[in-house]
Amino acid sequence: MEIVESRLYTRTMKVSKHIHSCLLVEEQGKTVLVDPGKYSYESKALDIERLSSLDAIAITHEHSDHMYIPWIKEVVAKFPNVEIITNSSAGKILQEQGLQVNTAGNKFIKMSPLPHEKVFDTTSPVENVSVTLFGKMTSVGDSFSSIQPADIVAFPVVAPWGSATQAMLHASKVKTKVMIPIHDYHWKDEYRKEFYVRFREYLKPFGIDFKAVETGEVIEVD
Repeated sequence: MEIVESRLYTRTMKVSKHIHSCLLVEEQGKTVLVDPGKYSYESKALDIERLSSLDAIAITHEHSDHMYIPWIKEVVAKFPNVEIITNSSAGKILQEQGLQVNTAGNKFIKMSPLPHEKVFDTTSPVENVSVTLFGKMTSVGDSFSSIQPADIVAFPVVAPWGSATQAMLHASKVKTKVMIPIHDYHWKDEYRKEFYVRFREYLKPFGIDFKAVETGEVIEVD
């Protein structure tokens, strides 16, 4: 009897956050690690040894809080067939470390250029891309602008290059149903949780469901 592939795997997306901008995304029988950065690694926010499989690593840009090479090497050592997908600038750095990189994307991970926000002590921001997984969720890296519509958007809420107020003014214009906060390692937990409540209330009138997700918590979106 023929089995149709779409019946084999659920299309419910599972997303968990593991400090700062590191996300683990599961759908259609595939698992993707997004922006495995230094803060997440040093905080031991995600135990790779507990994963039974990993299909891809998607990286928005080369800053160490999004792309920590020692951790990526550990992941590749455990999952030698994992596909690393990123932009050409970050890809060059990884290739110099002996890692194989895909800078074109694949059928379930797409990349789109998004400008990295300007940092006060940097004259030329690094190359940044958004990564869209399964046509449903987009993680935008370090960018507030030109974000394409998606059912779920992982959005930076604070940074050296942007305030919480700037973040919310931009977030309110994003065409999305669900928003996941990223890039908030810099805040103490008590302060961060307080602002999650404020963000949620602020974005409600715009039809955006802001998820106050904690490290390791899994949210499911159909």
